[in-house]
Amino acid sequence: MSSIRKWCPFCMTEQVLIKQFTKSPKGETNFGFKPYSRSLWQCIGCHHITNKHHFDLSASFYKNHYQKSTYQEKLRSRFLELMSLPEGQSDNRQRVKFINDFWNSNHADKEKSCLDIGSGLGVFPAVLKESNWDCVALEPNLEACQLIQEMIGIKVLSESFMECDKIGDFNLISFNKVLEHTRNPKAMLLQSKLHLKTEGVVYIELPDGETALLKSGPDREEFFVEHFDAYSRKSLELLIKSVKFEILTLDQIHEPSGKFTLRALAKPQ
Repeated sequence: MSSIRKWCPFCMTEQVLIKQFTKSPKGETNFGFKPYSRSLWQCIGCHHITNKHHFDLSASFYKNHYQKSTYQEKLRSRFLELMSLPEGQSDNRQRVKFINDFWNSNHADKEKSCLDIGSGLGVFPAVLKESNWDCVALEPNLEACQLIQEMIGIKVLSESFMECDKIGDFNLISFNKVLEHTRNPKAMLLQSKLHLKTEGVVYIELPDGETALLKSGPDREEFFVEHFDAYSRKSLELLIKSVKFEILTLDQIHEPSGKFTLRALAKPQ
């Protein structure tokens, strides 16, 4: 791995090496990357954390491989297992409760329309639907799309968000554990402006790398290979403000699953 000095993509302060990995940490999905070599770097200014490697994590990787490896082609049983969790044990039911509380307090008169980017198994839009949200799911993996159509019965699109142009406008666009999987999160947030209705908001969830590192160290899932970045409160603020969004809420939470998470609601200025 190069010893060249590295700089934070958000505040342009120097990054320091946290850990060099030569094998997968416990719990990380085996994607077959060989040789396995990556390094974890943290900004000394805003505390943002970056994964450095040369693995192929392109759109085709997610379209063809990610779901199969992660869920071992047991998508349906995993979906049902997650849907059966009570609210106190369910990350998805907790986030939907948070969104509903915000919506009822601030936008009770607005239509509950949501575009969910990177829906995965579809548990999040399924729980939203239970609260009478009209959801459209956007998911690159065809097997996951078929599951969403079968189990939830909502509109689902299997295409890149960056290439969509006729998907309509929504009052809510959700990036639920999505932006850490792209090298250009700013572009995705800017793209969302094209599909937000007037006064529409985006919901963002990201790994809270700063807290995870302080409490548990660098081997946690917040820093697994598929995440290009793990955020701090400050770097999430910088990301949102860099695309001219106004921050409405920004919280650090410890989810029922054990994940350390940053969540925010924001709207275009």
